Amino acid sequence: MSPSTLILCLLVGTSWAFIPDDPDFRGDVFAGRQNAFAPSSDTAEQVVEKFLARMTRSLESKDVAVISGLFQPGFVFKGCKGTYGKSQIIGLLSRLPAGTQFTLTLKSALDTGSSIKYTVIASGFGPAFIEANFVLNKNDQQLESGEIPACQKSSFVGFGSVQDPAEDMVKRFLARITRSIESKDASILLGLFQPGFVFKGCKGTYNKQQVVGMLSKIPAGAKFSFALKSAVSLGNSIKYVVAVSGISATPIEAVFMLNKVDQQLEYGNILGCPKRFLRSVQPEDSDAVIQRFLTSMKPILASHDPAQIDKLFDDAFLFKGCHGTYTKAQAVAKIASLPAGASFDFSLINSKWNNLGQIEYTVYVSVPRMDRIQAQFVYCPQRNILKSGSVPGCPARRFY
Repeated sequence: MSPSTLILCLLVGTSWAFIPDDPDFRGDVFAGRQNAFAPSSDTAEQVVEKFLARMTRSLESKDVAVISGLFQPGFVFKGCKGTYGKSQIIGLLSRLPAGTQFTLTLKSALDTGSSIKYTVIASGFGPAFIEANFVLNKNDQQLESGEIPACQKSSFVGFGSVQDPAEDMVKRFLARITRSIESKDASILLGLFQPGFVFKGCKGTYNKQQVVGMLSKIPAGAKFSFALKSAVSLGNSIKYVVAVSGISATPIEAVFMLNKVDQQLEYGNILGCPKRFLRSVQPEDSDAVIQRFLTSMKPILASHDPAQIDKLFDDAFLFKGCHGTYTKAQAVAKIASLPAGASFDFSLINSKWNNLGQIEYTVYVSVPRMDRIQAQFVYCPQRNILKSGSVPGCPARRFY
């Protein structure tokens, strides 16, 4: 299946609004009766956002009858490799893999009377983002048509170049940060960061709670701004550099990693700290940093959720055990396959900072019904991930 077709399968799945559990439902599409929906005060953007939010349930239904009701009889989609009719789309949607992760970002929505023309940017199903246009009929809540306006090496006549989707997503996120800071609502600010977020500043390293506390104390009416300097897509994340003015006494330049899936920041750090800070400020006690990390890691490991466990390790992570070397994927698979209820217990032996700003530590690891082992790891506090691990002095005829 081509990326454009797969993205189409996701985008067209947003019209779940007519399902009977929708409080705005006013018709029985399944029985062939299409009644008008009651007047709504929602803007075109709000209507489409609701469709996007309901997309997951639509895809998970796997119900051909439900999927068929998403499209008008004459629906067509112009993709980069051909034009697809309603029956072809239904077939593709019904075979969409379960558990697929993706993001859909609304770029624009225009109310044209009986329909809404909207543009979305989708990611997660190929090496690049894809931008697509759709027309949603407001009366029967079915899609009339869709198209990809700009395909690789060729584009539809009448469409210009497309802005870098990574930059577009970051700019929208920066606008969200601005609104969140202005709200002074701690719960909203917390939603900007992943649980393990850390920010490395010139005077120390700060966790999620500390950063939210500082942002909450920005004086009301303070004039601050974000100037995006660059954005690079790296798989499920975007690494971007931004110049920030108004939050500190002088403008600062920082780099952040934004997760595309949950739209939260993974980590951040200031670029180019003055040398006086590097000479005079002592790093936080390494034992305290590692104890925090081990405490936060335990519930993630106990969840047996591969997606969550995956975030604990660097992509290049390697663990040298007594019977071989394991990659990140292999380590995640082994942890996730442990029996339900199995939990990890850690006892820190020692730790120290190395000259790369990382922490090397030795720890006892205990798991129910398994021998306790001693292991060594390298932890990156800036990214809150493990870089590598090993079992020192493996005894003969034992496997870890």
